Formats: sequence, structure tokens, C-alpha cells
Amino acid sequence: MIIEFIGSTGAGKTTLIAEVQRRLSQFANVTTPFELLAAPLGLAGVTHPTTRNLIQELVGFPYLIRSLPQHKSSIAFSLRMLARKADSTVLTINNIRSLVRKIGAYEMMRRDKKDHVILVDEGTVLLAHVLFVYNKAYYTSEEITEFAGLVPLPDVIVYVKAPVDSLIKRSLQRSDPPREMKSKNPDEVEKYVNDAVAMFDELVNTEEIRSRLLVIDNPECADKVVNNAADTVTEFVLNHQTASPYTRSTKFRAI
Repeated sequence: MIIEFIGSTGAGKTTLIAEVQRRLSQFANVTTPFELLAAPLGLAGVTHPTTRNLIQELVGFPYLIRSLPQHKSSIAFSLRMLARKADSTVLTINNIRSLVRKIGAYEMMRRDKKDHVILVDEGTVLLAHVLFVYNKAYYTSEEITEFAGLVPLPDVIVYVKAPVDSLIKRSLQRSDPPREMKSKNPDEVEKYVNDAVAMFDELVNTEEIRSRLLVIDNPECADKVVNNAADTVTEFVLNHQTASPYTRSTKFRAI
């Protein structure tokens, strides 16, 4: 199973993934995309974010090349969106690298995921964040629907939500904010978070995403809330490991 966690910056995805991995490891072979890509090279212990991204790009690139025929429509759509508004050459290059990294990693997971549960923090669905929010391009509801129909999808999508006020507060308090939030300008962060929440809320209501969706509310980062959310995701995964393909929307609320 490939399980991708999506949501705005500050939603608590990374913390939740760590807790889910700890629980699931008692019952299944659980890994992450980086561990899957880097372990054969003896590089699973690398922690520097830029180095990890580079490793994923280099290892995943051959998988991307071999899968180009089946992903050409998705890649062409992404490139059109990136070309619509790019503030700089560096930004464009970084966004293209993100596209290469995510689809390459997806293809490796799809081919090598037998007997594994793979927990994904930044996967193919999160490309929507790059295309529609980070790239600051205008978009339509039809383009959100088109993206959902073209992008290669994981088996389960966990949408981690939180109130906008909480997301803004957590984003401003982060010691490692995303590049787009490094200014720490409260007005800019508020707009960015609002744009991200609006985009994700629209995306998860598309038919393709809804059929694989698990919604988790994470209103605060208290241990009790995170533990309840992790228990919910773990139970969901264990119940669906031997189930038929996901053909319905399932929404849980962790309180």
C-alpha cells in the first residue's frame, strides 16, 4: 500500500507519519519513499534535506524515464501549469525537480512495494501544492479536476486538516519553514495558508481523490490528539490491507 499524507503546512503531517510508522511496524513492513530509494545504496541514514532530495532525484530518474509513456499527459499538464507563472528560473528548475522526484519515487514504489506499507510525506498528490499554490498561478476548478484525473495516485490519501488559525500559528512558529514562508511575514503566511486550504478542500472533493480518501482532523498538536489520529490511520490501514480496491470515500474524525 502506498499511503500519501497531504495538507497545508503546519497540519502536523510529519509528526503523524512518525507515530503511524511506529504503530504499523508492529504488524507490517513499513517504510518511507526515501528509505526505499536509499537503503540499497546504504544511504538511508542521510538526514540533510537537500542531500535526501538529490538522492531521490538520481535514483528515481531512471524509473521516471521508463514510465514516461504512461505519465506523459500528467507531466505535460504540470509543465503547462508551471509555465503559466514562474517568478524566476531558479523557481522553475526547483519545481521541475520536484515533479521529477515525486513521479520517479512513485514509480519505484509501485514496482517495488510488494509486502510493504509506504508512508509518503511529499508525493504525487502534493504536486497540486506546487502547481496551484507555491507557483502562485491562477487556476480553475476544471484544472483541479483535470489534475486529479491525470496524476498517478497512491492507494490511500490521508488529508490532515486543522483550523486556519492553528495552521498560521504553527507555520509562524516553525524553525524550518518552507522556502515560500521564510520571510515570516504574518500577512503573507496567512494568505499562503488560506490559499493552500482552499485548494486542498477543492481537490479532495474530486471523484478520483474522494474514492481513496481518509480525513483526519488535527486541531491541536497535543499528544492525545496526535495519538488518536495515529490510531485511526493505523486501524484504517490494517483493515484495508486485504480489502478490495478502494471504491468509496471514508472519513474519520480524530478528536
